[in-house]
Amino acid sequence: MEATNRASTPVTPTARLLLPAGAPEDAWRAARQQGVGGSDVAAILGMDGHGGALRVWLEKTGQAPERHDARLERAARRGHRLEGLVAEFFAEESGLVVLDSPGTLQHVDHPHWIANPDRLTAPDDQARDELGVLECKSRTWRSARIEGWHGEQAPDRPAIQAHWYLTVTGYRFAHVAGLIDDDLTWFRLERDEELCGLLAAAVDRFWHDHVLTGIPPKPDGTAATTELLARLWDAREEAAVEVDPVETMLLKQQRRELREQISELGGELTSIENRMRQLAGDAEVATIGGRPAYTWRQNGQFATARFREAEPQLAAEYTRLVPAVDTDRLAQEHPEIYRKYRARQLRVPSEG
Repeated sequence: MEATNRASTPVTPTARLLLPAGAPEDAWRAARQQGVGGSDVAAILGMDGHGGALRVWLEKTGQAPERHDARLERAARRGHRLEGLVAEFFAEESGLVVLDSPGTLQHVDHPHWIANPDRLTAPDDQARDELGVLECKSRTWRSARIEGWHGEQAPDRPAIQAHWYLTVTGYRFAHVAGLIDDDLTWFRLERDEELCGLLAAAVDRFWHDHVLTGIPPKPDGTAATTELLARLWDAREEAAVEVDPVETMLLKQQRRELREQISELGGELTSIENRMRQLAGDAEVATIGGRPAYTWRQNGQFATARFREAEPQLAAEYTRLVPAVDTDRLAQEHPEIYRKYRARQLRVPSEG
C-alpha cells in the first residue's frame, strides 16, 4: 500500500511517477505502451516520417513488426549519448540549473498521457517551484536545415514534443536545445493553453477511438507508411480476401482521378521547366539582377548507355565488375527466401 501511495503522489503539478529513471529497457517499453508519449504525438498529428499514427497504433497494441534499421538505430544511439553534452552546453549558455529527469511521468487524471522529458531546468538549486522541461536534440547541419532549426522559433516537431510534456507535467515553460554539428541553438517555449488543449484532444481521440477499440487509424501517404504496410504481413501466395465493395469502388475511383490529375500536372510542370531550360540556353546559371534565379548544370545522372554506344573502347576500359546477388539462382534454389524479400506491389486492373 505504501508503494502504491508513493507512485500516486504527484511529482510535478499534474503528473505522478510511472517508472523511475534508469529502469530496465523492457520495463521502459512496457510503460510506453500504457499511453501516448512526446515522440508519439507528432506522428499522430501527421508530422512524423516513420509511419505516422498507424505505426503508433501498432506499437501501442503490440502488433508492430520488428524492424532493424542500422541507420536509425545508430542515429538513436548518437542522440542518446549526446543528450548529456547538449544539456551541459545549454546550462553553460543559459545560466539555468539542469536537473536529471525523474523518469516516465503519467498525468494524474489521464493515465494515457505520459512523458519522458530529457531533463528539467530551474533558475537555481532551490527553485523547485519554478521547474521547466528541457528537450535535447542533436542534428547534422543537413537535417537541421530540413527541420528548420535556423529560424526564430523552435522547429515544429521538437516544439510539439516539448509542449506535450508541458501538457502532462503542468509546468509553465520549456526549452528546446539543439546541437547542430558543434553549434548549440536553443529556444524558450511558454505554455500555450490552447495548444495544450488541441494536443490533449488529438491524443484522446487517438487513444479512445483506436487503441481502446482496436480499430486502426487510416494510413497516411508517407513512404514510411507504405513500407510499414509492406512489412506488416507475410503475403499468402494466391490468397484472396473479400473487401467492402462500396469502399473499394470509392477508393478505386479516387485513385483513378488522382492519377489523372498527377498526369496532367506532371505535363504542365515539365512544360514550365522546359521553358526555363529554353531561357537558360547554354548557360548553367540564370540570373535576375545579377542574383542566381535557378541553375541548369550538367551535373545529373551519367548516361551510361549513351556513353557505351558512343565510346565503346573507352567504356570497356572503364567497365568493372561489381558484386551482385544472383537473384535468378536464389529464386530457383531457395524460392521461399526469395519470395520473403520481394516487395509487395499494389496493382489495379485497368477499367476499359
